Amino acid sequence: MSSPDVRTAINAAVTSAAVPIPTFDLSDYVSLEDCLGSIDSKAVLIQYVTSGERVATIGGEGNQGWEEDGSVVLHYVVPSGFDSGPTTAEGEAIRLQLRGTRLAPGITIESCDPFTDFGAGSLGMYGAAFHGWASNLFYVRRDCG
Repeated sequence: MSSPDVRTAINAAVTSAAVPIPTFDLSDYVSLEDCLGSIDSKAVLIQYVTSGERVATIGGEGNQGWEEDGSVVLHYVVPSGFDSGPTTAEGEAIRLQLRGTRLAPGITIESCDPFTDFGAGSLGMYGAAFHGWASNLFYVRRDCG
């Protein structure tokens, strides 16, 4: 699980980048269906996937800090049957606002991959009512101790 500081910072950054599209942290829902049931148009879903932490020497012996890195999947869902052009343009605008962003002291979004609908979007992962695109976001948090 990502640290609380990271989760707060990423949720705020994604929400800001996606305005006026509503965002939902999937950690707050029991299932994807629970979340999608409250959506009547498009939405961005935030899913925390992996994270790890390791000791990092900063400067020299005795100056240890910590480095956390992890990944988040951003799901961009829209009602099925709509032209993908506007959706892919909106997804790209969100992605470009996020990549390389310093969110808070020590927290940086290293990269945010282009959205793709390969697999999940075209295979019905989101149910028949929605078409989805996904992007992998990678972050790092450095705590100099």
